[in-house]
Amino acid sequence: MNKAKALKWVNLVLLISAVVQVTTGLILALGWFPSALGEISKLHEHNGMLFIVLLFAHLFFNWGWIKSNFFK
Repeated sequence: MNKAKALKWVNLVLLISAVVQVTTGLILALGWFPSALGEISKLHEHNGMLFIVLLFAHLFFNWGWIKSNFFK
């Protein structure tokens, strides 16, 4: 898989992960679905770890652009 194709997949999964983080965070903060808060909390925690890994992958694939635009 080439870099551009890998970046597209990383970006897509990163977007989905961000939506899951925001959604589960709101559910936890607002106390919705009290009977499922334990499972939602676990999902939020595990997805947070995935989000961090994907964030670093995103930075890795975009490092050339970051360097050329911010570290001239």
